[in-house]
Amino acid sequence: MSSPQIERKLAAIMFTDIAGYTAQMSKDESVAISLLNKKESVLKPLIAKHNGTYVKSTGDGSLSHFNSAVDAATCAKRFQESIYDDKDLNVRVGVHLGDTIFEKGDIRGDGVNIASRLESMAVEGGVFVSKEVHDQLANQKEFEGVSLGLQSMKGVGRLIEVYGLKGDKLSEPNPSDYIDNCCPCCDSNKEVPSIAIIPFRNKGKKKDEFYAYGICTELISDCSGAGLIRVASLEQVEELGDLTVKEKALKLDVRYIVTGTLWRMDDMFQLSIELYDSKESEVIWSDNWQENWDNLPMIKGSLSDGILKVLNTTPKVESKEETTNTEAYEYYLKAKFTWDNREGKEDVNTSIGLIQKAIELDNNLIIAKDFLALRYIYQRNTLKALNLFKNNLEQANEIGDKNSYAASLKGIGLVYRKQNKYEKALQYYNNALEVFNNLDNKNEIAHIYDLIGHLYEEQHDYTNTHIYWGKAKEIHQNIENIDGISTAITHSGYLNFFTGNYGGALACFTEYLQIQNNINNKVGIQIGLHNIGWAYLKIGNLNQAYKSLYQASNAYEKFGNKDELHDIYELLGVLFFNKKEYKQSIKYLEKAKSIIGDCLINITYLALSNATLGKKYDEKEIHKLIKEAEYIDEELNYPLYELLEDPSYLENAYNQVQEKVDNLEPDIAAKFLSYPIPKAIVEEWEKVK
Repeated sequence: MSSPQIERKLAAIMFTDIAGYTAQMSKDESVAISLLNKKESVLKPLIAKHNGTYVKSTGDGSLSHFNSAVDAATCAKRFQESIYDDKDLNVRVGVHLGDTIFEKGDIRGDGVNIASRLESMAVEGGVFVSKEVHDQLANQKEFEGVSLGLQSMKGVGRLIEVYGLKGDKLSEPNPSDYIDNCCPCCDSNKEVPSIAIIPFRNKGKKKDEFYAYGICTELISDCSGAGLIRVASLEQVEELGDLTVKEKALKLDVRYIVTGTLWRMDDMFQLSIELYDSKESEVIWSDNWQENWDNLPMIKGSLSDGILKVLNTTPKVESKEETTNTEAYEYYLKAKFTWDNREGKEDVNTSIGLIQKAIELDNNLIIAKDFLALRYIYQRNTLKALNLFKNNLEQANEIGDKNSYAASLKGIGLVYRKQNKYEKALQYYNNALEVFNNLDNKNEIAHIYDLIGHLYEEQHDYTNTHIYWGKAKEIHQNIENIDGISTAITHSGYLNFFTGNYGGALACFTEYLQIQNNINNKVGIQIGLHNIGWAYLKIGNLNQAYKSLYQASNAYEKFGNKDELHDIYELLGVLFFNKKEYKQSIKYLEKAKSIIGDCLINITYLALSNATLGKKYDEKEIHKLIKEAEYIDEELNYPLYELLEDPSYLENAYNQVQEKVDNLEPDIAAKFLSYPIPKAIVEEWEKVK
């Protein structure tokens, strides 16, 4: 855990050293020492004059820090101007504005390392600054810089855009001298940047595997939210198997591949990274470096910053460190890893326990609190989820964390949707959409459109469903996101399904499953099998329906959430009822009931199965659920008619069938009327009308 004597804050760091000092020492020690004394006699007063703090000497070098980049750059420039006429004193200076750790009068961290690298790159008599410093100097008339491009900072795990300051008494660099170490950037005007981030290989103990996995998932999240960019999902990446980097790029249809290793050794991390450009067939960035354990929350930010620079993509809102509490962040990464690799209830409980520890250590770790709120939704505890999301919303607003603010708005919308409070859900979704639009987070914008589409779909407003799912599809096509495009195909299937075109729905679901099989996405395969089984059930092909639903049920029993498992059991119960295997029907319907309690479809088919077997059922409970139901479609009105022998349900079912027929093309309408339930409804209506 971080020591209370350690303070972390943004600071401008200046490094200086004398060029050729080591050689001068071996040649004439007294002259070398004289040069060092001369340098310090000029430098120290200038540091004090420009509101800086001299920290220490580093042999022939010096380390100092300033409250502002302008003060640091001004001091550096004045210093070079002061010694310009001294031909024996040739000094290099590097200045960077970055995260710095202050401890017992000394400083260390990312900012210090980068300033040191800038100084070592600088020309004699010159001042090299990072883009972070250059941006602060943009409105200062006396400063002008020459760009040296995106430079690989060896040994610090960062890519930094470097500038050499210009001036009458400053040595200016020749950009061509720095081409070899310059990292080429994607031309985002010619192509949508595309990348896959492969989970870093853990070289340490198995118990430390969560570090590499967690940093990868956070990197994917950061890059996915950066604007017009396509990032392969973790599910796609994990199913690739043992392929070469080039094969992975081809399989995922991305230009760039990021790979790396992570090894925890006591209180240090040994890391490596490679960024491969499949178009040019070359590694354009590689590095090996070490980080202190205290710097764990910073690693992801440094890497995502470098990756996005290569992709020539600038997020509208700069990514912030989620926490300065390393132990809290570690618990968060462990919780995510445990959840994503869960195999049963024990892992679910372990994950929730870990995330609660993270929050106890840092109550401002909003990503952890949103994670916990989503777990509450998973457990169907919507009240707890709602209260936590609202608390997170308030906190995110107070600290100006726009990403977390939007995520909490979306979370509140999710809860209200679960509670069937559609107007409130839509309000919060739209509020989240406004923020994500301002952030230019394409993936989240598409996700919100998807969610709004589902809201309208659940209210049987298929016109608006089509509009919003179409908006989501357009974004996914623009960023060439295969996950999003395949989801849009599934949504087209749902629209066909709900409007009576079961054959069209089956075709969409089959296409979706083929895509998921091609990328070997197990979660997607489960969803595809579920939907295909559902469509076959509607068409009346019960053998094919059972085959697909049974495969999906096996997967859901291991990895699915409660809602998914309930739905699959319910469909299997209806399937066995249609096969007249009533004991099997009751078995699956009871399983569904045990998950989320009574619901009208489940109770209706349970009652029909029991009645067929000569058993009693609770008719009052059915009437109670009918009163609570907001909408009953023809697929349920007909079995209610069979059960309750009330012709009003048959009439409702017949009218609903006719409404669908009126909105379908003639050939599709004819097919719809040939399917078991619509056919039975029409035939029964003809008998009793």
